[in-house]
Amino acid sequence: MKHGVKFSTLTLALAGLSSISSSQAQQAEEQAEGVERIAVTGSRIKRTDIEGPSPIQSIDATMIKGMGYENLQQLLERMPATGAGTFSTRNNSQDSTANGAASVSLRGMGPDATLVLINGRRVAISAFAESITNSFVDINAIPVSAIERIDILKDGASAIYGSDAVAGVVNVILKKDYDGLEVNVGYGGTTGPSYGETTANMLWGSQSEKSSATVILDYFNNSQLGADEMGRFGTANQSPYGGMDFRSSRGYPGYFYVDGVKTIDPDCPADSATASGSCLFDYGPYGLTIPASERVGFIGQFDYKISSDVTAFMEVAVQHNTSEAGGAATPLDEDAGLTVPGTHPDNPFGQDIDIGRYRPVDAGARRWDIETDTLRFVAGLRGQIFDYDWEASVQKGRSSSEQSGDQSQGWVRVDWLQEQIDLGPVDLCCIYFTQQYMGSHIIENASDTMLA
Repeated sequence: MKHGVKFSTLTLALAGLSSISSSQAQQAEEQAEGVERIAVTGSRIKRTDIEGPSPIQSIDATMIKGMGYENLQQLLERMPATGAGTFSTRNNSQDSTANGAASVSLRGMGPDATLVLINGRRVAISAFAESITNSFVDINAIPVSAIERIDILKDGASAIYGSDAVAGVVNVILKKDYDGLEVNVGYGGTTGPSYGETTANMLWGSQSEKSSATVILDYFNNSQLGADEMGRFGTANQSPYGGMDFRSSRGYPGYFYVDGVKTIDPDCPADSATASGSCLFDYGPYGLTIPASERVGFIGQFDYKISSDVTAFMEVAVQHNTSEAGGAATPLDEDAGLTVPGTHPDNPFGQDIDIGRYRPVDAGARRWDIETDTLRFVAGLRGQIFDYDWEASVQKGRSSSEQSGDQSQGWVRVDWLQEQIDLGPVDLCCIYFTQQYMGSHIIENASDTMLA
């Protein structure tokens, strides 16, 4: 049991000699009776030490607090055991299928080969897979303030946990058996680019002879940091700094075809025009270096001792996360099939003109919103028969996510755009915001897990 707001760590070192006297042996047995056996990540056998043949790295709450990280992904990505495949909400983009989520990849083998557990139990996978096929556990659903310690098994554990633990296991142990109240509020910001983080959490616990309850509330919010605030690091053209020019050929005002001949728009700036007739576009400043996000979570753990040998337990965790993703204006190319009719008053050629690569920048940069909700419920009984531990439990897990955006956030439907071009002269900026042509882009998915 823990009291107040201070934590203490007790380390027991057990040493054996090749031969000891009977009195020493009796004394050792009496002391062993008071040592609690714990479940070690990578083993299903409870024991009194945390050393074993598997390489386990443990990070406790004191170490986490000293590191100063406010979310689990930032903490884990600094660990030497993690590698390629680790990602977070900072990777939100038009190219990601897991926007708003974060994962950990041990030894660079990918998040789908790294098993993430909470209190030694499996967790529902994210509703969206990264790169369409890589399933993972969204660690944004685990608030840092709720973590007692993290055990990282840096070796394959597929023999114990299955094929999703080929790279290793990350077992997050949540705080419990707490008695008292702790409240923390924090803020951090930058003096250069306008970025800030706000955190607040509350830990409450109550203990009695037969029952215990621990409740954790957590809040995290970070503001947006746009790429346009990053100076040289926010542009796709790195040639002035000794790098390469990564600007896109899907530019503005772009190019078109007259009698099948590629013709660059005469309004294309000279420093964006290429010898091949393309008009380059610097998409870099329109990205989000750190998207705005907000996370609110609740965790409750409850135990009730039915008898001296049987205890009922329940765990409840609810998390609601929001964030955003962004990119430059919609890139269009010849496959869009856009044309300017020969009868259009702004068409000086008197014949149909095929539009080539182009960006409707008047519609604005693309932005979309991501909402993710996760639920975890565990209930069961555990006890001891003679010298054997037993446990029976049922677990329900659910993860749902929605990515949505509409024309007011820069999304363009080429069929509606073509309709407006056919109508004649019109301010392109009005095409996308007219209520008559308002549309939406919504992707929704969910995953459920039921374990017994």
